[in-house]
Amino acid sequence: MLAIQNQPGFDTRTRQKSGTPLPATWVDIRNPDPAEAELDNLAVYKQGIHLGAATFSRLEGCFYGNGAVYFTSTDGGDHSLGQVWEYVPFGKDQGRLTLLFEPTDASILNMPDNICLAGRNLLICEDNKMKTYLRVLTPRGQVFDLAKNIAPGHEIEEFAGVTFSPDGQTLFLNLQVPGMTFAIWGPWERVQSA
Repeated sequence: MLAIQNQPGFDTRTRQKSGTPLPATWVDIRNPDPAEAELDNLAVYKQGIHLGAATFSRLEGCFYGNGAVYFTSTDGGDHSLGQVWEYVPFGKDQGRLTLLFEPTDASILNMPDNICLAGRNLLICEDNKMKTYLRVLTPRGQVFDLAKNIAPGHEIEEFAGVTFSPDGQTLFLNLQVPGMTFAIWGPWERVQSA
């Protein structure tokens, strides 16, 4: 599990500042499939915390690209609206963890979930039961809407599984309920370079 160097048990869920790099390392989980996990869904987490690992809130989306791992904490942050993180590895056991974005207003971003890269920007699916969007987060911390769920009778269902085709020309996006997949063609240059 990921740990913050010289800060055992670091809690990332609140009081974090975007853009502040945190030197990170890893702790080894000795038993990743313990028998007690059948009754305690925190059994593996407890092993990591005992070793000094960091705590996150509801990790969901994850994407690797541009030499970094991007991931979301769906309900982390001071306002419980979510967090978007970047981890850059420096070798086998070290790296840098940085909070890229934490919304303070649900109209900007609400419960980030599945993500993927579009050039240097992140495409982020929301996981909330109000209005659901596919948002774009730029490296400068700006967020804008790319798509809104307007499927009749399913407007509050979440987008998921956002990804590009290998040639980068087609964006695939799922709507969990009623179970639909959309193929969206570019041009994607503006989104990928915004």
